[in-house]
Amino acid sequence: QKLKDNIEAIRIALEWKEGIKLSSEQVSALKKYSGFGGLKVVLFPNSSKEEWKKLNASKEDLKLQLQVMQLHELMQQHFTEAEYKQVLDSVRNSILTAFYTPEIVPQTLFSVLKEKGIEPKSVYEPSSGAGVFVSKAAEVFPSLQNITAIEKDVLSGRVLTALSSSIPVPVSIQVKGFEETPVEENGKFDLIVSNIP
Repeated sequence: QKLKDNIEAIRIALEWKEGIKLSSEQVSALKKYSGFGGLKVVLFPNSSKEEWKKLNASKEDLKLQLQVMQLHELMQQHFTEAEYKQVLDSVRNSILTAFYTPEIVPQTLFSVLKEKGIEPKSVYEPSSGAGVFVSKAAEVFPSLQNITAIEKDVLSGRVLTALSSSIPVPVSIQVKGFEETPVEENGKFDLIVSNIP
């Protein structure tokens, strides 16, 4: 189910264009995106079940082969060949690190901050994934004026970009590694929050 939900979220994100309003169903689908952490099946090539068997794919892997092919097809439809290879590398590199935070974590953290009278105007999220901290911050802090979100994984960044269009606070998204962000951002935020892997 995780792979199916991820593919649907990616499809919505890749088809979304600036200025298009997302439906509540689309927003819900985007929020289900959880990355590819632990999904080693995406390491298998864009090839037949027979090829997968030669690479010692398990029965469980083979059950997901069609979905993995759908993921490849979706990426090939929306990216040039060079971009596709880059995105594929990004997905494969995220297998060990892309574990997404459940909503209860930012909800609890932000509730405690609010109880203590902390109402940030500007939030920075250095490892934002698909945006659970971003979404919850906008929900909990009505006086929030802007959010800056950093996400290294290309597909997660695209999901976050589409999802941010439904957030009632301006969100600036940088799809790059945290180490590549501008030094000028230092000291400009009231709250820096994340659950970096």
